[in-house]
Amino acid sequence: MFLYLLKTPRGASFRKRVLCKAMPKKLNKPRILGVLAGGDMPLEHVATWVDSADIIVAADGAANTLYSCGVIPHTTVGDLDSIASSTKDHQVELIHIEDQDTSDCDKLLTFAADRGYTDLTLLCSEGDLLDHVLGNLYSAARSNLKIRLALRRGIAHILRGPTHTEFETPRDTRLSLLPLTPCTGVTISGAKWPLKNATLSPLGQISLSNQASEKVEVQIDTGAAVLFLSHQDLETPTWD
Repeated sequence: MFLYLLKTPRGASFRKRVLCKAMPKKLNKPRILGVLAGGDMPLEHVATWVDSADIIVAADGAANTLYSCGVIPHTTVGDLDSIASSTKDHQVELIHIEDQDTSDCDKLLTFAADRGYTDLTLLCSEGDLLDHVLGNLYSAARSNLKIRLALRRGIAHILRGPTHTEFETPRDTRLSLLPLTPCTGVTISGAKWPLKNATLSPLGQISLSNQASEKVEVQIDTGAAVLFLSHQDLETPTWD
């Protein structure tokens, strides 16, 4: 594996290590990291996630964030209205999609699916614009990919029925299951307040601030929801 090196941007608060990983050889299950433009994740944590990934895809202006912490993604995709010219000059692969009826998150996820990726972790999805946060969740729910969101205080998983999924968690992890569409046959076990064959909906019942044991099982017969598992360990990315 070879690395492209880039000078550390002036005023950076931590030492930049590497810039662009070579595209890895075919892997059975590559670690795909999709980076959005939400300015929520500390740059140190962005760099840690990047270092742990095999393939990095940026959505438009997210390339600026990566560049500022010393990273060039393998691909940058979007309508490219937010990427700085100084960042654009250093990109490896730029894919310009002018469609204004889809968000940059939509474009990133569609690109990933077209490349044959099946699993993807989204980074910098929070930011300070609530409409963008909600839009990212809906984009993820519409996609057929298996999607996680790496958050400032944990991990979120997009779940689509029918599904029965197990999660290993530290005891007392805060757990919330929020429906993105009406969901039926919802069962949560391994939590302080379990559910059994419940019906959840955005305007009806939800499961907020539950408390997990060491293993949580979630079943959904129909519908789509996002499962938040909040924890304090932001230093160690997990890809399980």
